[in-house]
Amino acid sequence: MTLTPQQAAQVKAAPPKERAAKTAMYNERNRLRLKQRKPAAPKALAKRMPQAARPRQTQPGPRASFRYAFNGFDKRHMPLDEVTAPYTVSNFETIMEFQSKVNVGQVIVVCQRSHQVQQSYIGPDSDYIAMMYDDTETIDGSIPVTKFARSPIIGAPERIATGQEYSIRARLHNLSAKLECLGTNTGLYPPGSVYIGKVPCIETGTTSQGAKEGLTIKQAWADDSIQVGYLKSYPAVSLISHPVCVDSTVAENISYKSWSDLGVPASGTDLGSMSFKTALEPIVLYIPKCGKDTTAVDYRLVLGQQWCSRHPHNVIVRATQKQHGSTPPDTWHKVVAAAKDVGPKLLDQVSDTAVQFVGARMRQAAYSAIA
Repeated sequence: MTLTPQQAAQVKAAPPKERAAKTAMYNERNRLRLKQRKPAAPKALAKRMPQAARPRQTQPGPRASFRYAFNGFDKRHMPLDEVTAPYTVSNFETIMEFQSKVNVGQVIVVCQRSHQVQQSYIGPDSDYIAMMYDDTETIDGSIPVTKFARSPIIGAPERIATGQEYSIRARLHNLSAKLECLGTNTGLYPPGSVYIGKVPCIETGTTSQGAKEGLTIKQAWADDSIQVGYLKSYPAVSLISHPVCVDSTVAENISYKSWSDLGVPASGTDLGSMSFKTALEPIVLYIPKCGKDTTAVDYRLVLGQQWCSRHPHNVIVRATQKQHGSTPPDTWHKVVAAAKDVGPKLLDQVSDTAVQFVGARMRQAAYSAIA
């Protein structure tokens, strides 16, 4: 133990015989004083601690991103807000390529369709997931389809003279459409633009208002949605380097949660008259006429789908069915509301900051429900 200067002086001034005893006494006294000394208060220590060394105070934040909730390309699955029987979750991508036309515009409707006419809405549902029409066609009981795309959920079997029905119960959980421009068939600068977005509801068939008023497809399915802002315009040239992606969200809860049989309509069935399912919002594309002579703009439309299905007779697929826990109702409803609030998630088109904003809004909604 080190002596203080005063103690050391007293030891030196003492007779030689007493120096050892005085040194031992002072050492013991110093030891007791050091032991009784109180530690510095935490607040005082914090003041002396360098700013960089102080521990950061973190706020509890969202534990997961829920941006995948309605993304048909993401293989993660957010179950409904109620427990159901075991089922299998499958993700598919369907590609549909097309060209613009010089003399007529085109409309593509991406959604699931039913075999039955409008206002029946009973199964079986079909595997047709997207159809293209010339925008000058009128809405009636027979609408020509210029191009279509089918989901592989039942293998896309060939149509025959009679309808085919399959032993599978399914529901379409997520649906997304990604559009990109591939340039032109002549290598020139791609002219024109495309309107794309999701709409709450559109009608087809002889009982629809469009049929009663003799409206064209452009008037009934494109013009109204453009005027209210459901469909946004994107220049073709921007879609070359920045494809745009739209995720459909829930339109009607009861039909969205309903399961139905799947089947293929007979070869004589008019595809254009098949009614649109009301579960998810239809994704609509309007491609105005553009170009001249033989120049056409090439596009690729990729359709991401997530299906929930049950298979009563296919043993291999049946073995993949499992029980899915339910999403807490408050969480589910707030995530749906957040997706509606931020509008179409054009995640490949917007900046990283906007993408983070969308994810933050959905995470905040989910965290507020489970916190």
